[in-house]
Amino acid sequence: MTLKGIIHGNVIELDESVPLPDGTGVEVTVSALDVRRGSPFAILALAGTLTADEANAIRAAARSDRH
Repeated sequence: MTLKGIIHGNVIELDESVPLPDGTGVEVTVSALDVRRGSPFAILALAGTLTADEANAIRAAARSDRH
């Protein structure tokens, strides 16, 4: 079963009701539907996909921007 909703802090508000009784344990897998470019979620999605040179270039740019 796949449901959609919105995260508010540590609470997920679902768009529709769930046909399970209150107190039922569930497993939740979260994926963003509208990932904004440059958002923390978008950046984390890159983890493991960059070459060492690309990662070093990003680190160098971040250091440069901080100074």
